Amino acid sequence: MSNPISRLWADYSNASPESKLRVRRILTGVWLLIVAVLAVWVIRNQEDQLRQIADRLRSANRTWLAIAVVVEIASMSTVALTYHLILKRLGHPISIPWLLHLHVQRAGVNFAAPFGGAATAYTWVGRLGQKNVPAEDAVLTLALRTLCVYVATLVVVVITFAVSGRPLFAVLGAVAMIAIVLLSIAIARKGQGDWKTLQRWARKLPERFQERVLTAIERFKEHKLAPQDLLRVVGSTLLTRLCTISLIYICIRALDVTPSIYALFIAYVSSFVAARLVPVLWGMGAIEGSLTLALQRSGLPAEVAVGAALLFRFFDFLSPSRIGFALYAWAERTNPNLRASAPGTVPSEPQVEEPEDL
Repeated sequence: MSNPISRLWADYSNASPESKLRVRRILTGVWLLIVAVLAVWVIRNQEDQLRQIADRLRSANRTWLAIAVVVEIASMSTVALTYHLILKRLGHPISIPWLLHLHVQRAGVNFAAPFGGAATAYTWVGRLGQKNVPAEDAVLTLALRTLCVYVATLVVVVITFAVSGRPLFAVLGAVAMIAIVLLSIAIARKGQGDWKTLQRWARKLPERFQERVLTAIERFKEHKLAPQDLLRVVGSTLLTRLCTISLIYICIRALDVTPSIYALFIAYVSSFVAARLVPVLWGMGAIEGSLTLALQRSGLPAEVAVGAALLFRFFDFLSPSRIGFALYAWAERTNPNLRASAPGTVPSEPQVEEPEDL
């Protein structure tokens, strides 16, 4: 007999897109209310600690803050590189600077439309349509990158095990890394259209992921993509993960504390999980809380952990999304064709971006 949570999840999974959107809006409102109540409670009851955090932020090292800006730009550029690699393989050689500009615009749109990523997917398809990219290829690009995000994050999780300092976890992480390297070599040797091995492995996944992966593989085959094409995209996506982890390190160093490598990786993994649980405004509230808790558990003082989490969100979410919204509004104002044109196809399900991939 299934438990109530399983039944609710099954009902939600089988609901219509309109019903799912309504549920997301209700849950978003509830979550924002919870965050607001918690913020009021903290302000009223933690005044001394808030002053300590404010003092830390005011005394932050300006050099490290400048480096944080550079790393965030590099992080967004690696996302544009990922899109460039996919679109080039599909026969659409679009420049990285143009894709970077579009990616930042999407971040702004998602900030203004926090109920999911459908609006950003619509913007993505519409803007690429101006470059003569078919809607099908634009949507496939999003799907392929989303898949590679999870693969790259899995690699980060394995590295987290390896650097944990615990013998059992370190051994498991080392074995998993060896397996990943061997798997990558095997995939690199596959020829165009040779997806049989990956399809066989995909059928062993949980049902929730199995259908999506198999559907994605079929779409890749239709576009004559080879398995080795995935490795290039996973590699560029892994660069984005490393930039994000570097940004966490820089935000901590700006507060005159040097964290351990394990603290950085576990902070990233915890924020990734939190973002999946609360996919609203890139995990607003959940990411800050998970980062703070992970850094504190790693030995950082509370005011440093909170200050670093706030700095990270400022550089990785708030600033890019505000800039992106301004760029989107300017593009709409200066180019009437963007408002007049509409893509022929938009995804029925929202494309959920990784919170640190702005």
